[in-house]
Amino acid sequence: MTEEDLIDLGFEQVTISNTESDNGYDYYFYQKELCENVVLHSTDSDNVENNNWQLMCWEIPAIKIETKEHYMHFLEVLNSIIC
Repeated sequence: MTEEDLIDLGFEQVTISNTESDNGYDYYFYQKELCENVVLHSTDSDNVENNNWQLMCWEIPAIKIETKEHYMHFLEVLNSIIC
């Protein structure tokens, strides 16, 4: 999944400054709340290789979404069981 895909899908960029992280550099990631208590977040910008961003879930660490198609399937399943 590309950074442009994340933006197109409505993910918001969250910037973490060196002051906040104290790791020597600024970085950012994307996140989106899909429903109450289910938030997906992306790979940190400093860990992205070849513009391949992945999505993970704060609440369910085993979830790893690597393509836009997988995201759309995940969203479809989530909406069918929650709504």
